[in-house]
Amino acid sequence: MNTKRFHFPALGLAVIGATLISAGCASHRGAEPMAKISGDGDITVPTTYRSWARFVPTVDKVDAGQVREIYINPVGVTTRKGEAFPAGTVSVMEIYGARKDSAGKVIKNAEGRLIKGELSRIFVMAKGEGWGASLPAGTVGNGDWLYGAWLSDGTTAATADFAACRSCHLPMAATDFVARYDEHFATRMR
Repeated sequence: MNTKRFHFPALGLAVIGATLISAGCASHRGAEPMAKISGDGDITVPTTYRSWARFVPTVDKVDAGQVREIYINPVGVTTRKGEAFPAGTVSVMEIYGARKDSAGKVIKNAEGRLIKGELSRIFVMAKGEGWGASLPAGTVGNGDWLYGAWLSDGTTAATADFAACRSCHLPMAATDFVARYDEHFATRMR
């Protein structure tokens, strides 16, 4: 695999193993040109994502013992309800283990929310013009979205198999394969 990295500072995105598309193919709404990439796993953790808007408030997953923080870049935040997210949209989800007591039961705070423990994984979802069409035959289609999964250090790959990511997002075709789409627009400050 080509390990050359391309950085897109305005998007806070780096792509591994990419070849640049000409500037005439830049994504719209003032975004910098994106890159043609080879597939899932090539999307790295954007360095500036914690400065981005929250996609939704903190998500507690009691059954999984997880606390999730989800961010969306400035390109994606321009989307209006009922629209698909534009090429250049990047979303990052941090997954933290919920703190547990000595019996292994999750601990909740006074408001009944899980208490965030250690960061365990970082998932990245990015959309680029034509990316879905370039995936190998048999790949579960999620429009032009590609995925990256990293351990807490943000540099060590958490998986090379993205079938679970794609299968989880597949039922959300009506909302551009984005989980919590309606919640995002219901809670977003405009």
